[in-house]
Amino acid sequence: MLVLFLWLFRRTEYTGADQLAGGENIFFRLDPLSGAAAMLAARQFIALFWPALIVLALTIVLGRFFCGWICPLGTLLDYFHRMLRPIARRTNRLFNSRSSNSRRLTAAGPPGESLRSARYVLLIVVLLAAAFSFPLVGFVDPLALLTRGMTLWGDPTLYRGVDAGFEWLDGRWGTAAVEPFVEKHLIPFRATAFRLAGVSAAILAAIFALELVARRFWCRYLCPLGAMLGLLGRWSLVGRLPVGACKSCGDCAELCRMDALGDGLSAEDCTLCMDCVDLCPKGIAKFAVKRSKSQPRPVDLSRRGALAGLAVGAAIPGLAAAAQVFRPRQADPYLLRPPGAGDEKMFLDLCVRCGECMKVCPTGVLQPAVFESGLEGIFSPRLIPRFVFEQTYCEYTCTLCGQVCPSGAIPRLTEAAKHERPIGLAYFDHSRCLPWGEETPCIRCEEMCPAPEKAIKILNTFAIKDADGFELEIQQPYVERDLCVGCGICESNCPVEGPSAIRVRRVDSPDPGTEIMLKR
Repeated sequence: MLVLFLWLFRRTEYTGADQLAGGENIFFRLDPLSGAAAMLAARQFIALFWPALIVLALTIVLGRFFCGWICPLGTLLDYFHRMLRPIARRTNRLFNSRSSNSRRLTAAGPPGESLRSARYVLLIVVLLAAAFSFPLVGFVDPLALLTRGMTLWGDPTLYRGVDAGFEWLDGRWGTAAVEPFVEKHLIPFRATAFRLAGVSAAILAAIFALELVARRFWCRYLCPLGAMLGLLGRWSLVGRLPVGACKSCGDCAELCRMDALGDGLSAEDCTLCMDCVDLCPKGIAKFAVKRSKSQPRPVDLSRRGALAGLAVGAAIPGLAAAAQVFRPRQADPYLLRPPGAGDEKMFLDLCVRCGECMKVCPTGVLQPAVFESGLEGIFSPRLIPRFVFEQTYCEYTCTLCGQVCPSGAIPRLTEAAKHERPIGLAYFDHSRCLPWGEETPCIRCEEMCPAPEKAIKILNTFAIKDADGFELEIQQPYVERDLCVGCGICESNCPVEGPSAIRVRRVDSPDPGTEIMLKR
């Protein structure tokens, strides 16, 4: 499953065609936490998440299998723990010395047991905040954290590292023969740079570093997706026999990566890794259909913890709303969303911050938002033409971002439908435009406009003489906004240093009043 995830991740990019094979976003559509949060926030059923219903049904039968068999983050944590094993054994022992392996039947317990309630508190906070239209799932969902971190930081680092390596090797040791294969199949299509790359990398680094505290610390104590699946897994039809560890042995309890074994089995923690079956010295451990219905042990969540989760889940949207009332946030006229994204609030409700659209964008114009739309908008995609003075723009014929969006926040559009729903509208700043403000020849924006009928046209043409007496033809462009699709290619190619002399603004933003020459 990890290989499949990595293969689909690599396929989620432009390869010269405007159509992807399909299935690139299947892991997110299998994610019931992302689906539930998006549906609660949007207050509608999202058919794209129907595969998540299969995961929920299988969880009722098998238990928390998704975390042990499918989740790529959990698999990577297992491999990382093996790499750290000599060090982790010492550091984990410090944590285990304060946390008994035996399961307590009360919510209170030693430090390790009380930490298990954190995942349920996080789950309550995420779902309740989503119900109040304040999306938080992208900050804690394991698939979103992993994919976004790989997109914003991993891919650019991989590209530059491999490119520097091949340049240093310069064809030696047969590398020239494998270089085309590596460039085509193993590294990104192009070098990109993203905002918040360091933040995404730091979050992932913290999750992996927690392996030094306890094995699968994230999965045991923090993951809200695991908490959701664990709750359903309490009543699974398949269970372990014997239910607990043998008193004469206890090897399985000692080796359990999720600390799910002791006097009994914690069904909400067991990820069906089957280590206890493989390593049982007596060969008696197995998983089978339960013959009798046993009462599940109480959930590791106290009434106080549940109330805290409810309070925080309601407080975060409330504080954000209060801040907006007392200190209204002005709408950013340059906050451009991906093609087809409609109402800003609905877009933020549906977006799960997975980073798939930024991964597939062939020009790198899609960047994660920071605080332009408040705290709830962090990591949501926005278009930034001329990002770090690179030529980033929305390709006129490209519809890839809508093809990979797992929640429908970016609708799947045809090329014709995309052009009927402009991303924004371009406006000149005549005080900065070379032909208008300085009477210097330049029609770069008109030349680059991809619209068949040219949204940028020439309004005035006249001749002047330069200091040497040579005649220069000046053509002054203007925007016919009924034809503009807001792709930003004019803005990204403007030769003016600093802010472009032509910029794309949101469709609903007012006229900036910078086209002063046209008003004379």
